Amino acid sequence: MAGKKHTGANIPTHYECSLHGLVAQTHEPQLRTRLEALCGDTQAAHRELHHEIMCVPSVTTPIGPSRREDHALRLRIELDPLDPTNTSKASHTICFLGHPEPRSDRGASVRPVTYANVISDNAPQFLSLLGYKFNSEFVRKGYWFLYKHAFKVVVSQVYRLAEPGNVLSAQCVDPRGSWLVHIVADAMSQEQVPRVC
Repeated sequence: MAGKKHTGANIPTHYECSLHGLVAQTHEPQLRTRLEALCGDTQAAHRELHHEIMCVPSVTTPIGPSRREDHALRLRIELDPLDPTNTSKASHTICFLGHPEPRSDRGASVRPVTYANVISDNAPQFLSLLGYKFNSEFVRKGYWFLYKHAFKVVVSQVYRLAEPGNVLSAQCVDPRGSWLVHIVADAMSQEQVPRVC
């Protein structure tokens, strides 16, 4: 299943195999009905609200081939959709999302990913100590289903924050109200990727 996290010193890198799509607002109810039929009843859907903060190195490598070694990190704050201002319920995860493979013969996009839980009252300060600084932020709100215990189907919308850091000021980025569809599965090693996608 996608989204496996680790808190130990040895944090493994695995490979995310994914497909992306866009669904018009008017078609989202039909999509949800179809997912309910494929994955279970209405209780199979899980609501989610993520505040995602993009962080970049405080000191960048000079322009040249070595700059590819500069990696952005994403701080994902998982909030309670029913009580988003209650930070005591929030969980913090540092996400490293690598570059997608350039191969064109895959049935899905493949990229290395690493997730690590942050056990801290101030995750942004922790990232600062790692040598990173704030770059941008957004909110992703929606729901997900699990298909055959292997494929996570996420249906969500992206929001910008009118007030920095205030999730209650979120405004939908797409004025048409389109929904993003993200299907993802994990391969724990490069050798497993062909079996997943």
